[in-house]
Amino acid sequence: MNIVRTLIGLIVAGVCCAHVASGGDEDVPLQSQYNLKVVPFDGLSERYVSRQGDIALNLEPVKWEHCESTHFIFHTEVGFSVTQLVSAAEWSYADIKQDLGITQDSFERKCHLYVFLNQQTWRKFAGDGKMDAWTGGWCTGRELFFCSRPHFKFQGTTLPHELTHLMLHRFVGGDIPLWLNEGLAEFEGIRVYRAYLKARHYALTNISDHLSRDKYIPLKDLTGAIDYPKSKDEVVAFYIESQRLVSFLYYQNGGMTPMMKLVKLQSEGARFESAWRDVYGSSYTDLQTFENKFIAYLTKAKD
Repeated sequence: MNIVRTLIGLIVAGVCCAHVASGGDEDVPLQSQYNLKVVPFDGLSERYVSRQGDIALNLEPVKWEHCESTHFIFHTEVGFSVTQLVSAAEWSYADIKQDLGITQDSFERKCHLYVFLNQQTWRKFAGDGKMDAWTGGWCTGRELFFCSRPHFKFQGTTLPHELTHLMLHRFVGGDIPLWLNEGLAEFEGIRVYRAYLKARHYALTNISDHLSRDKYIPLKDLTGAIDYPKSKDEVVAFYIESQRLVSFLYYQNGGMTPMMKLVKLQSEGARFESAWRDVYGSSYTDLQTFENKFIAYLTKAKD
């Protein structure tokens, strides 16, 4: 089972500080734009869920409401206002798809999103699923699990982060290395939320966009990792460096087209060194030269 997770509140420290004025999203005619339908579970177009999804839907203290839109099926705990989430999910889906260069979307099976409100129930559910204590949400195949608050506008990088994992699973597949999966998800999460705020005349602040040299993870260790580090500080460093490596490749080395070539090669089993050589090797004398420039970008440079 391929599980990818997101870190809430540790990397993007400014997410909760960026306030967006009410209105706008809730005023969108969702029924016509995104084919939103509020129905009982038996009325959903797809009722097949994973074992984990089935456990969530049958948790004794939780009462669920259900609806679906063009690309998603939402299971939200009673008390959660779903309309803004629907708009954010569909808008983010379209924006990420465009940035990744996905022009054909014939994927008919919808993604299931589960939104918990009860913190205690969420912690038990996450613990029973063997998630780390820092996990604030995760994507398993085409299912996304989150915890939120009543009447909370679903802002931040979490949703586009997890949707990027969904996109990679859906349109690329294969065995994408952990650093690349998380780095690209962090990169897209920040990019999409920054665009969301900019359109409303706000700015995303307090992004952790560099590491001190003593926390640097050598490239061979970062790109070869098959599991998350153990300590919170190491996890934060892993996420930041992965995101910054994607950012370095994107902004300093040709944008998304060569990036997606790298993703495809790695998903098909290539090691980072050989995939890098095929895509970016002609621009550098060797990999060490590339790493030295990346270290400078990571430890002191900003976009």
